[in-house]
Amino acid sequence: MLRKWCRRMMLQGAAAGAMVLVSGVAQAIDLRDTSKAVVKLYVTSQSWGARQPWNKSPSSKAVCSAFYIPEGILTNGHCVADNTYIEVEIPGDPDKHEAELVAVNHQVDLALIRLKDENKNPKVKPIMFDELPLLREKVVTVGYPVGGTQISFTEGVVSRIDLMSYAHSGVMSLMVQTDAAINPGNSGGPVFSDRTGGCLGVATQVASGGQGIGYFIPAPVINQFLNDVKNGGIDGIPLLGVFVQPLENPTIRESLKMGPDLSGVRVIFVAKGSTVDGVVQSDDVLLEIDGIKVLNDAKLPFRGDSKIGLMYPVVTKQVGDEITVKISRNGEIIKKKVRLGPYNFKVVPPVPLYDKQPRFFDIGGFIIRAVEPRYIASLGNQVPQTITEYSDTVYGEIDGMEELVVIAEVFAASVNKGYSGWVEDVRVMKINDMDIHKLDDVVQAFAKDTGPYHVIELENKAKIVLDRQELEKEQSAIRMRYNIVPMRW
Repeated sequence: MLRKWCRRMMLQGAAAGAMVLVSGVAQAIDLRDTSKAVVKLYVTSQSWGARQPWNKSPSSKAVCSAFYIPEGILTNGHCVADNTYIEVEIPGDPDKHEAELVAVNHQVDLALIRLKDENKNPKVKPIMFDELPLLREKVVTVGYPVGGTQISFTEGVVSRIDLMSYAHSGVMSLMVQTDAAINPGNSGGPVFSDRTGGCLGVATQVASGGQGIGYFIPAPVINQFLNDVKNGGIDGIPLLGVFVQPLENPTIRESLKMGPDLSGVRVIFVAKGSTVDGVVQSDDVLLEIDGIKVLNDAKLPFRGDSKIGLMYPVVTKQVGDEITVKISRNGEIIKKKVRLGPYNFKVVPPVPLYDKQPRFFDIGGFIIRAVEPRYIASLGNQVPQTITEYSDTVYGEIDGMEELVVIAEVFAASVNKGYSGWVEDVRVMKINDMDIHKLDDVVQAFAKDTGPYHVIELENKAKIVLDRQELEKEQSAIRMRYNIVPMRW
């Protein structure tokens, strides 16, 4: 009888979740009630075509996890990206309920949804967030992974806290690494502390090149997202907008007139229009960010002897917040307040255009567009150097360039005879003698009255000359032939 009772209690403890020590005795943190706030999502998605952006790709279906918080239902951004229909399965409810997207920040892979019929919301206690976890802290992941229909609990420990790349967006932000099993379907589910029972974050991804390595989005990033939503719109995470060089070599520190008591990083370049544009310049030494000392290896001190990525004090703040930067310029110490600007500062944006139709302009069978990650992905292993060489180019680095504008496709027609096959994926420099810095310039350039021809000049010195009257005659026929639906401008 005693053995049966012990075995039953062990099974209940495993199902309920975590264990903590209270007065030296192991006590179970009962996650059974908390897990009632964890729901299952059924999402149908359909993205815009990467090659022909007036069409949509075939629809796909996926299952994810989510959970109730005071602001609504929280999940991953990648779970609801390009969604066309969302259903929520609530524990104990025989019916699935239609939901809608409230807000999403694809940079940090977070989304907030809600049931369309709010009367269908269960009477559950919303899950609250804890602090940033400790290293080696035991955690419990809760969700609906593949392999079954019931809710699942998996345990592991926190093995790393740092700025890491989010698989969904390619953006570097704060993330926690764990060996708790995170499988397809777990995405969007909560991760709980075995020490406090509080929610530490949202399960989000696994390491493609490792075994038993998973990641979750911690509470500071989630709070930043929720504050963004509360402020009335998604501005995303901020960034300083500087490229820097570590200063571990003593000779270069001496050349920059740094004393032995100083540490920092050399500023290589400042993005035009970024947070520190006009305040920091090339060859400045960045000494402190928001009062935190910058180390020579481009890291910041973190929790005693540990280190963390340089932008740690920035990424959990709001766009528009003020912080202080301290720099050394030719030996002079300067301290300035700056207002944080948004993350986007590259001519090829780092985040794919989820939920949006790619912008394009068509004329005479030429499809002209701004390069973004999904278009690059559509090229497979054949991405030309004419595109890759701009992957890290920032605003202001090359004349007034803001977007990388290229001819993506040439649909054969008499008006464009002889051009297909050698003008694609090369930067468009001028149209009708107008400099092209962004896609909007293309629309304006073709609207100009420049006589009998339209002239397109490419970066490789190639030139395309089109007959204006012939274009006007053929435009409708070309669109009908290739089912091109023009974008409204």
